[in-house]
Amino acid sequence: MKKILFIITTLMVMSSCSTTREAKSSRVELRKEKTLAEQAMVKKAIESRRFIVKFDRLYFSRGGMIDLIPRANFIIVDGEKAIISAAYLGRQYDIRPIAGITMRGETLNYELKSDSSKGKYEIEMKVDKRGDSFDVYLTIGKDGLCNASISNIRIDLARYSGHIVPIKEKIVNTSEKRDLI
Repeated sequence: MKKILFIITTLMVMSSCSTTREAKSSRVELRKEKTLAEQAMVKKAIESRRFIVKFDRLYFSRGGMIDLIPRANFIIVDGEKAIISAAYLGRQYDIRPIAGITMRGETLNYELKSDSSKGKYEIEMKVDKRGDSFDVYLTIGKDGLCNASISNIRIDLARYSGHIVPIKEKIVNTSEKRDLI
């Protein structure tokens, strides 16, 4: 009787270990699929020029950093349009004090360089609004982490770090399409 009880217990323990291993491997596969899907979304957003960069930190030119609120500090690139809203703390070359960067403009000289072996994207662009312009440099990793530099004639180079959020495509109903035609 003891031998039968021992054999049954051993079989139950072995079966429970194998199901745990299978469950763990399926979770790892799901996590890998999720990261690959996120990387594909980031790549598509960058190539279609439809993304938001939300800033988490502002770095000083002489060291130090400030944590930022991502809702209020961002760059939106939507095709030919761009919006910059970011805090600024540093040297300025203007009569009036500058505490932040706020601009709606057009993207000019948009250059995208990608290194597929490292999974890194570099974007250089100029955001212009009637003669007032900012030079923006973005370095984006395949996982969506981003480093940004913004410069202008009136301010020193401002460096930020944050992450990319793709802008979702607009879905137009077929009934609305018929109304437009």
